[in-house]
Amino acid sequence: MPLRPTAGPAASTAAGSAPPVLTKKELLAEVEAEKRAKKKGKKKKKKGGGSGGAGPSQEPEAEAEAAATAKPAKLDREGMLKLLETLTEERIRFGITPETSVEGLAEALGEEAEVSEEAGEEAGEEEDEEETAEAAAEAAAEARREAEAEADAVATDEEEAAAAAEEEAATAAAQASAAAAAAVAAAAAAEATLAAAKARRASAAAARARAAAD
Repeated sequence: MPLRPTAGPAASTAAGSAPPVLTKKELLAEVEAEKRAKKKGKKKKKKGGGSGGAGPSQEPEAEAEAAATAKPAKLDREGMLKLLETLTEERIRFGITPETSVEGLAEALGEEAEVSEEAGEEAGEEEDEEETAEAAAEAAAEARREAEAEADAVATDEEEAAAAAEEEAATAAAQASAAAAAAVAAAAAAEATLAAAKARRASAAAARARAAAD
């Protein structure tokens, strides 16, 4: 089963470089796959000889069933050494070294970090937009409050000016009324004086007439 390189240079690694040590889990998986392949080859030989064996059309089904029900094979020293040799050749062939594995991991971690950074930048931009919108709304509300206060001040000034004008008009009307009353009184006094003068002249004329008659 060939292995794919994770990252790094191609098959330029020297054949003498030491491959990384395989884990027990990887060795178990490879040995188990090899054992199943050997069992399939033996079953094919048994079914191929004799007329009572299963036909070619039944072999794939039997192989699939045998592969599904096969128990994990026990590890043996020879199989492990052979598997290790095969895996070492594959790693050398594809240039898989500890350095390339680390480079692949670093590249994957770098991509994940870039995605996280981009997500953080997007979240920061959204937060900045929200703060800008809130600041604009607050500024609009403050401008509205200032406009309302200015309108109230103008209305108050107009009301005070109207009240002062009304008071001045009332004072002027009162003064005019008083002046008119004084004029009427003066006219009445003049008429009374004239009547008194006429009465005195009439009395004097009557006195002269009586004196002349005597």
